[in-house]
Amino acid sequence: MARILRGQVLALFAFDIGYEVSLEHLARIYSATPVQPLSRKRRTPTYMQYSRPPVVLSLPAGEEFLGQTGIAQATVFDFGAVTIAYRWPLAADNQPLRLEQLAEVSSELYSRNLEVQARDEVIRLVDRIRPAIVRPELSALVEDYYLFVIEQIEPLLSAAELLKQYRLVLAQVLSFETTVLSKEQQDELLGERMSYYENDLTILDWNAAIICDAEFEDAVAVLELLNVELLEARWIDALLDRRVDDYASLVQQRPQWPLPLRAPYKRAVEELTELRLEYTLLAERVGNSLKLVGDLYLSRLHTAGARRVHLPEWERIIRHKLKIMDELYDRLNDRVRTAQSQALELTIIALIVVEVFLALFK
Repeated sequence: MARILRGQVLALFAFDIGYEVSLEHLARIYSATPVQPLSRKRRTPTYMQYSRPPVVLSLPAGEEFLGQTGIAQATVFDFGAVTIAYRWPLAADNQPLRLEQLAEVSSELYSRNLEVQARDEVIRLVDRIRPAIVRPELSALVEDYYLFVIEQIEPLLSAAELLKQYRLVLAQVLSFETTVLSKEQQDELLGERMSYYENDLTILDWNAAIICDAEFEDAVAVLELLNVELLEARWIDALLDRRVDDYASLVQQRPQWPLPLRAPYKRAVEELTELRLEYTLLAERVGNSLKLVGDLYLSRLHTAGARRVHLPEWERIIRHKLKIMDELYDRLNDRVRTAQSQALELTIIALIVVEVFLALFK
């Protein structure tokens, strides 16, 4: 029976707290530690790093799990996102955990509903660091992700052996289930996996991942950022839904007389321009926060994870809605230009009429 000699479990909860966070200002009001650069192992080049490293804030200890008190931290990104992370050791000193028990661990962890605790934590954090936040506003959205890290296992198994002998257990861990899953479901859950060495393995699902690797921190950092990217995509999508409905109803309204003498769409056109620019900048900052360039392991890990959480589909939907907003902008702008042209024509006609009347009554 395989036993986990060393490992840990992480529960990540991502929140959007505002338009931007000044990390320099934050460092003056809260003891913060910059996230460490990537280790440069596995052929990681120097340019494959954070463009602006987020900072880590220590939080009060988390609740007890597996007989251990958890470590709680907040990772603050400059583009206005925060991850609340809870971390517990999987195996205590001289008390290894049987690999078969990991399914029960995942099921119990998921049933704890830590999202409520994480939201309370982020509310307190936002109140404390509010001076460092530009346009602070805590979104109702939250994106959770769970990581099960196996650093040392006995006996040592290759990735192929681990998948062959413990296929059901690994699938149960990713789905937070303790009952026997069908072969089709197992295939689906274990379909996105990758290894660098013979004895390491990372399996990705949309809500959880298993990392069997002693050098796991880089993979955790990539998956944490990916969870934040998904949150920001959902946040943009929800906001665009509301904006598109608002401006679509405005376009559908019949112009009121005398439209040529007024500019009723001027503010709407300005807001559409600001929104388009704001979303473009946000996407640029989120996408460039961690430079993952080239056909390298972490880059491929990010791509596989993005595919698993359907991030490309979210981005496609957002692009479609931004295109709709561009069309609404063009429609409203056309109305403004038409109104200006009509106003100019009416002015010219009025001047001609005045000139004719002056000529008749001379």
